[in-house]
Amino acid sequence: RIGQIMASPRAPILGLALAFLQATQGLVIDLKTSDDGRSVFHINSFGYEENGVFNLHLKDFVLLVPSAHKNEYGKEHTEGKLVFVLQHTRSGGIRVEEGSSGTCFHTEENNINEKDQIITIPFSVIAEKGTLEKTITISEPGSYHLYFSNCLPGTKIGFDLELKEYNVVRGERIYLPAGKAILPTLYGVLCLAFMISFLLWIFYLCKHHKHVVSIHLLMMVVVLFKACTLFSEAFEFHWLKNTGRPHGWNIAFYIFSFLKGMLLFTVIVLIGTGWSYLKPYLTERDKQVMLVVIVVQAMVNVAMVMLDETSPGAIGWLTWRDLLHLLDMLCCCAILLPIVWSIRHLSAASERDGPSNVKHARDASRLKQFRKFYLVVVSYIYITRVVVFLLDATLPFEYTWLANVFSEVTALFFYVFTGWIFRPRGRNPYLKLDGEEDDEIEMDPEPIPIGDRA
Repeated sequence: RIGQIMASPRAPILGLALAFLQATQGLVIDLKTSDDGRSVFHINSFGYEENGVFNLHLKDFVLLVPSAHKNEYGKEHTEGKLVFVLQHTRSGGIRVEEGSSGTCFHTEENNINEKDQIITIPFSVIAEKGTLEKTITISEPGSYHLYFSNCLPGTKIGFDLELKEYNVVRGERIYLPAGKAILPTLYGVLCLAFMISFLLWIFYLCKHHKHVVSIHLLMMVVVLFKACTLFSEAFEFHWLKNTGRPHGWNIAFYIFSFLKGMLLFTVIVLIGTGWSYLKPYLTERDKQVMLVVIVVQAMVNVAMVMLDETSPGAIGWLTWRDLLHLLDMLCCCAILLPIVWSIRHLSAASERDGPSNVKHARDASRLKQFRKFYLVVVSYIYITRVVVFLLDATLPFEYTWLANVFSEVTALFFYVFTGWIFRPRGRNPYLKLDGEEDDEIEMDPEPIPIGDRA
């Protein structure tokens, strides 16, 4: 049905609400959009093997045109102007995300090649609010990206879209992309690896219980939540693979991922400040960093849920994605500050004591260890926040699972390394030596006690 664009104080609110009513529901995409004036936007990407199936079901399509030119949008003016583009590539990279420029996406030669398919919306669907069903059997394996392109300047559209994409392997439907179908098994193996690390850490803490401090117990809880996150993720991807729906496991994943993310960054900050193993208190400056990390991590997790539960084609999806990246990098910078402060403090203490002083050797050893920890934290952040995304965008479509595995293996190495250098032992250069006084390691002239040494 061709409607008119009318000014209404409730229109922006209604449009925003309808845009977020859509949900991906796993890999069966349900997208509802309204009052959408973008000329082109990306809806979804999927890695197809040969004989994979693409099924699109469109209904309730509405074209909103300027009221002064309503009669100018007949069949001859709209034919071939409103289309879906199924674009073929060998990697995960896409050509455009969204835009509202005056150019027409699907008529430019640089955007379309011979392997791409254009699905034109008939005028009958536009005028009568009809339905459009399109099924395509994929003959050329690769990564396929679905776009919607609107080449009618000044118009807005709205529609209800259900999209099913799957591969057929030995007669069974596989709803995960070709490069992700192995992830349920891999996540199960990685969950087992973290669980073994958790049990070994408990055994070590029991064996050296005389030297255990509070930070060791928090590290244990982080590993447990990480294992639970991978456990729920393995089952989520299992159901996504077989049915295209997460069957509630995405909720368990969000809960454990939230707890793990909050606690992991908190533990890194506490290690950087030296809490419980160098000093039994947090300074006012330490508390401020902790507050920033907790608040930002909470916002990161909210943004992550919004990203996962909405299709890339939804209005506002790119805003949530950019917000997630910004907050995540802000949090990563915040957790590095206490480590830098500790390095500066130990370096100054080492220079002050002089090479002949007994404390110099202790401070030099601690300084070396903190520098190692700083480099490992920076490497962990760089790999999981930058390298993984580059791999996912550049790897051939059938090997995109390597990006996920690389990220999790990096996390496992980071957890093991951190646990090893901070393990409880009698003469650990990180831990406070017998006879040392708190004022020797004080990092702030006015410490604020928060509790006793564990």
